[in-house]
Amino acid sequence: MLENNHEVGQKKKGFNKVIAIIIAAAVLLLGGSVAAFVLLDNNPKVNYFLAEKNTYDLFVEQMEDRYGSEIDWSEKSLEKPIENIYELSAEVNMPLSQGTGFVSPDQIINNSTVTLTTNLDRKEKIASAELKGGFGNFTIEDINFYLTSEKLMLGLPFINEVLQLKGDDFGKLVQQFDPMTFTGEEKLDFNMLFEGNVIAEEDAKYLEDEYVKALYDALPDEAFESVGETVKIGNDNVKSEKITFHLTEEQVKEILNDTLTKMAEDEKLKDILLNYIQTQGTGPFVLGENANLEIPNFEEEYDQVIQDAIDGLDNFKVPEGFTSTIWVAEDVIVKRDFSIELGPTADQLVTLYLTGNLSQDKTDLSFEYDLGVEEQGLDQSLTLEGTLSNDKGEINDSVTLSIPDGKLIYESNETLKDSNKEFNRTFSFVDATSYQFDLIWSGNAEYNGDSMNSSHELSVASNDIAQDLVVLYIDKEAKVSDGIELPKEDEVKDIGSMSAEELMTYFETEVAPQFEEWLMSVIGFGF
Repeated sequence: MLENNHEVGQKKKGFNKVIAIIIAAAVLLLGGSVAAFVLLDNNPKVNYFLAEKNTYDLFVEQMEDRYGSEIDWSEKSLEKPIENIYELSAEVNMPLSQGTGFVSPDQIINNSTVTLTTNLDRKEKIASAELKGGFGNFTIEDINFYLTSEKLMLGLPFINEVLQLKGDDFGKLVQQFDPMTFTGEEKLDFNMLFEGNVIAEEDAKYLEDEYVKALYDALPDEAFESVGETVKIGNDNVKSEKITFHLTEEQVKEILNDTLTKMAEDEKLKDILLNYIQTQGTGPFVLGENANLEIPNFEEEYDQVIQDAIDGLDNFKVPEGFTSTIWVAEDVIVKRDFSIELGPTADQLVTLYLTGNLSQDKTDLSFEYDLGVEEQGLDQSLTLEGTLSNDKGEINDSVTLSIPDGKLIYESNETLKDSNKEFNRTFSFVDATSYQFDLIWSGNAEYNGDSMNSSHELSVASNDIAQDLVVLYIDKEAKVSDGIELPKEDEVKDIGSMSAEELMTYFETEVAPQFEEWLMSVIGFGF
């Protein structure tokens, strides 16, 4: 009996997750995407989703106003190879030890620089990195890294060859050293590291066509009602269109049943989800014939969870149905009130809610939103509030996320002029005892066609740490490059093709002696 109760509890938890995911995805996807295919009729249903899209676009515009140059530069890297040169140094304004040595740790840090040069060509799927540094009186150079969609290579200053491992050889190499964990079929696939999007455009288009549009079409026009109403936003009385979107319990169940049934039969959706989970959860690891090793029986688990959700719809409760009310002024949502109470049984109801206000004028955009979950009398919520101000390139932003255990605060003062930017940004965490920890980031950036440069200064401060005790400096230069040249075949040592014995012999007889000789030369030169 205990085992059966446990199984039932697990199914109900799975059921709750599926339903919550579907509802959250429906609200977000519909609001952000639906205007691409709705007719421009003046009716409450269309106006509701256009207002959602316009509000979303309003925040996107705020980001583009502030970070347009950064966004453009990031997009440039999708089409052209980009070389970045980072020079890192630090300043320590306190003694790190009271030792009697010739040089203290803080002196070494204050006289050290590290230079990292990276080159990325997304179209050709090639990347490289070179690391060198100066530490007091000695330098380290010739540390090189190369990556393609099929292999990785490492060049070290103490060996002549560049070490190479092909992705297809990964499994048979590591299986020799750990046969209990690895089967020999495992592979490395670095393709995802060169992709600009988290989800492929083709997959995103499929989800929009098959699910977002279907959900929109399934919503009856009579579920939307509109009236004119003057609403209080801050200190202002705002004339608005109040649109109420309401579905009865029966309508919610019908839409959920249709969606779940479609998901259960959709093999392409299963492939999209599995690929996404694997690439996000395992990074570059793809395990060949054993691709589901990290997600045992994925398809069976997926089918079971969906079927449990469908079977549970008969007892599924949405006592008050689904209700979302928005107040629209000047085409954006100035106030919203959304809530839904739902659960697998009448005794396991959970209330999800989102309320908030938004106001704007010529320079400022202010907002405050409360998002929460109420279950068995326990209310867990967070509040997002802030003001975004842009007065002819003079930016003053403040955003606070309040959580039960404290606050996360972002404050920014920036000056934008053409493609030049100067900024001072602070990220703060304040806990329930009022202890505050700050990350302070200041600097400047200049964008000029196919090149850019920037300087950054980072430090920390808190109630018991003075600012500028430790400062990190980062200078960056970037430009569109001519491409990446990989090492020649005769310069490469392919360790993936070697047996365990050959590999151990190579490292013991060639790599280790060269490393010792190199290390002694560096230490001897430095001291």
